[in-house]
Amino acid sequence: MAGDPAKPGGEGATPQDPPEPQDPENGEGAKSQDPGAGEGKGDQNVHKLERDIANRDKRIKELEEQLEAAAGGRKTAEDRIDAIEKQLADMEAERDAAKADAALTGAGCIDCELARPALAALGGDVDALKEQKPYLFAQPAQPGSTGGKPAGAPKLTKEQILDVKDPAERRRLIAENRSLFGI
Repeated sequence: MAGDPAKPGGEGATPQDPPEPQDPENGEGAKSQDPGAGEGKGDQNVHKLERDIANRDKRIKELEEQLEAAAGGRKTAEDRIDAIEKQLADMEAERDAAKADAALTGAGCIDCELARPALAALGGDVDALKEQKPYLFAQPAQPGSTGGKPAGAPKLTKEQILDVKDPAERRRLIAENRSLFGI
């Protein structure tokens, strides 16, 4: 086994070039070339740590931006919720006003806008409002003559119209009562 470098007499057992002497006066070889504390391998760690810190700072900045965006989205959502709540309150007020108007109109109210606050002050009691402010409600019609023919006036028969002597009056009555003559 001539090729085994670990055994004496084999290939590679002895160095081919003799070592060169070092001249300590020139400054060569005065210091060891092995990395000392803070040199070489330690410098690589410092650079790696600086790179890690830069990456960490970059990631922190990204996360802060995402947090701000999420907070901005939350604020936008809160603004939308406030707007929807306001809209809901307005719609409820409109609904309540419509209910009050319906109750007042059913009771014969003349001016619902004036009666609505008074009705709210009375807790929605329309009868109490009628007693306290009767001028807001239509007064019942007084029985009396309107100047027209009474609805219960007796109707003329065909014979009564034909018995009228005045031809102009008879024509007028026939025209008013065409159904009696089949016209």
